[in-house]
Amino acid sequence: MAQQGGPIRLAPLAPATERTPETGRPANPDPRAQPGGVVVEGLGTLSGDALGLLGEESGGLGDDMWQGSHRSDALRLLRNLPETYPYREGYALARRVLSSAARPPSGGREGSGILAPRISKLAAIGAGEDALRLATAAGGVTVPEHLAESAVRARFSRGALDAGCAQLRGYDGGYASAFWQQALIVCQVAQGDPGQAALGLDLMREQGIAVDPLFADAALQASGGNGIEISLPGDGEASELTTPDLMTLALWLAARADIPDAWIDVLDPGLLPALLADAEMDPDLRLKAAHRALRAGVISGPDAVAVYRELDVDDAAVAAGLVSSQDVSEHRLLAYLYLAAAGRSDAIGRLVALWEAWTRARTSGGFDVIALTTTPLLEAVPVTPDFGWLSGAATEVALMAGDDERALDWYRLVLRQAPIVPDLARAAAALWPPMRAIGRTAPGSFDLTANTGATSPISGRPLLATPPRGPVPWSASRLERWIDFAGAEPEAGDPAAVLAVLAALGDNVDDSQWRLVPLGGAGPATMPDAAVIAGLSRASQAGRKAETVLYALYALGQSGDRPHASVIDAVVRALSAVGVNDAAQALAREAIVAEAFAAEPL
Repeated sequence: MAQQGGPIRLAPLAPATERTPETGRPANPDPRAQPGGVVVEGLGTLSGDALGLLGEESGGLGDDMWQGSHRSDALRLLRNLPETYPYREGYALARRVLSSAARPPSGGREGSGILAPRISKLAAIGAGEDALRLATAAGGVTVPEHLAESAVRARFSRGALDAGCAQLRGYDGGYASAFWQQALIVCQVAQGDPGQAALGLDLMREQGIAVDPLFADAALQASGGNGIEISLPGDGEASELTTPDLMTLALWLAARADIPDAWIDVLDPGLLPALLADAEMDPDLRLKAAHRALRAGVISGPDAVAVYRELDVDDAAVAAGLVSSQDVSEHRLLAYLYLAAAGRSDAIGRLVALWEAWTRARTSGGFDVIALTTTPLLEAVPVTPDFGWLSGAATEVALMAGDDERALDWYRLVLRQAPIVPDLARAAAALWPPMRAIGRTAPGSFDLTANTGATSPISGRPLLATPPRGPVPWSASRLERWIDFAGAEPEAGDPAAVLAVLAALGDNVDDSQWRLVPLGGAGPATMPDAAVIAGLSRASQAGRKAETVLYALYALGQSGDRPHASVIDAVVRALSAVGVNDAAQALAREAIVAEAFAAEPL
């Protein structure tokens, strides 16, 4: 039959589904409102490309963010967008540009929509919930077929295998591609029918479809009905492991395989939420996955705390673990430090526990993890001179967690007590560069009479708009004091990198400060492609906002774990040029904090 009529479809046929007329949308929908809190900016869109989760009033990049961009450039940038970034703010910026509602770019042809790659990338960076909201909103009631693959990927990336397999069964577009055939194998294993896995692999082999060797090995093992044993090559070091893709991880989870600890270090951060969704996984493995996801920016501090709360430990076990820390893993120790502080209801007891947590994490590793989880516990602590002894550490913790408002409150207390407390005088000097990055401007409006032709009653000159004085004003002397401090403290980071970032923000870093910085102190660095830097420059000069943001993400994603200062300089300047000042400031703050308060590895 195959010789006479072509290949036979061996995959099971999808069951018939009941569909609503047309797309299932209401007859007269609100032009902006969509299911799931999704908004649309602009009319006449192509395939729902204007859909978004963020409008201008909720943090989006604006209805005109694609103005001046051509669809072919947008597609090229979106399809190959990096999925890992060295800073948490990189993930936040990626979510923002991918989730923004806006008029789509001009040009293009039928089938060249930008919604599908946006959804796919949201899933890849760990924002699976956002991806699903967009995919569902595009169809009104059901996910359209052209977005079905992205929706299944989003569900698998969240560890929701049952929901992903239900989506697969309702798909009518055929299972010819490698993705759909791999997804069938995952669902067959998840539903207790692993015998079909080998048949599916044979079918792909006959069609010349290549898959990840890790996936093929796992599928063959699963087809034998004895589960999957994940081996470690060589001595099991993470440097020797290849990164599993989404479908391989989904197959491991479907077979309830025991995932060795070393694989957590090589998984793309966007895949880590799938591990966190499995409540039956080894608790220490989940803790390690949670901490890596937290550091990457894929999950928040409260998300990690939710994993802590699921540990089956009482107060006695927490206290014993803190006393005999050598008997618990470093990840469990961080969880215990948080639980000990959160369990204290009295203010003084909680502050002492927080101080211990910060101090121990600073010396043993994981200070950034502790900062991200414990910052909310500072909400109940009044910023008063009575707690001045805590102010330097509290400022550093809030900075590390990106809580700018809280950091500014505690820093003001540091400055008030620095003249009489030597430790706080040192903290004031050490903290000035990152505090300057976040304290450049103060809330408030410009003079309403400026630029209106009005003149000063005293000088007779026209009134010009001037920004309000920020809480941390520019001070060349404070910067020079910090440079001296950094020279005496090897752990204070690279002064040249800090100066470059401050200059990129617009501060008047001049020759007198640069002369204090030694030359030739930088080590080797990974640099982005020349085409990326050139594209970043072209897009920002032309005012193409979305393109600029995407090129900035390429520059960050291609720069390794510690981007060179020249990369941060280019990114900050470009984002500022197109008006994305808040993201530029946030990236600058994180870059300076990474230099000044480098987190110890776990």
